Amino acid sequence: MPDINSIFTLLFRIFFLLGSVFYVVFAVVVVRQVAMMSKNVYDKFNSILIIFSYLHLAFSIFLVLLTFILTI
Repeated sequence: MPDINSIFTLLFRIFFLLGSVFYVVFAVVVVRQVAMMSKNVYDKFNSILIIFSYLHLAFSIFLVLLTFILTI
């Protein structure tokens, strides 16, 4: 019979892995919204916003990889 600590640890790992995957989905939505906004609203800061949205996406992908490596 599995120990209660091992079950808790497994649920903890699954929770953080799913949370980081949802964060990547959120980052993809942010990138899409910034791209749509920059097509419709012309401003001198559009390129900066696009760069920050892609950096946010890259950071979230890095976070998923880090979470996956640390939970295994």
